[in-house]
Amino acid sequence: MSAAEVLSVPSNSASSQSPELSPINTKQVVRNISGKRVDVISYSFADKIMILISQNGNLGKMYCVPLTASAAVQPYSFDMIQTVTGEDYSLLPLNHLTPISVLGASPDDTQGRIYAVQIASLIIRQSPDERRLVVVGMAHGMGGESVTDENREMFLDVLQMVGECRVW
Repeated sequence: MSAAEVLSVPSNSASSQSPELSPINTKQVVRNISGKRVDVISYSFADKIMILISQNGNLGKMYCVPLTASAAVQPYSFDMIQTVTGEDYSLLPLNHLTPISVLGASPDDTQGRIYAVQIASLIIRQSPDERRLVVVGMAHGMGGESVTDENREMFLDVLQMVGECRVW
C-alpha cells in the first residue's frame, strides 16, 4: 500500500478505513488550528501504535516511546494524589516514559519530546494494559521554540485529536 493510499482516508471528523482497503486499524482526524491544517492519523500494528501528526501535509521528526517500565522504574499513579488533594493531574506525563529520537529531531527539541511523552501517557491512561511501542511522527515545527498561547492551544488540540483517533 502506497503512502498516498493510506493518506486518502476520508477527512471528515474521526473515520476508520474500511477493512477491504487496509488490514491495519486506522483512524484520522483533520482540523484547522491557528490557520494550519493539522492531520492526526493513528495506526494499530501488532507490535506498535503509530501516531502521525502533520501540518499542511509535512512530517519532519519522529520519536518512539516504549510503554513498558524497567524493573527499577515502575509507573507512578497520580490517581492517589488526585483523590487526596482533589487536583486534576491528567495532563502530567507518566514518569516512567522516555522518548527516543528516531528521525529528524535535534537533541534540544524539548517540546517534541513533550508531545511524544504526552501522547504515550494518554494511550497508557486509556488502556493501562497496553505494552506496544508508541511511534510518534510530527511536523518539524510543531510546538515552536517558545511557549506561547498559540503553541499551548495547538498542544491541547493535538492531544484531543489523538484521543479521537483511538486505535489502541
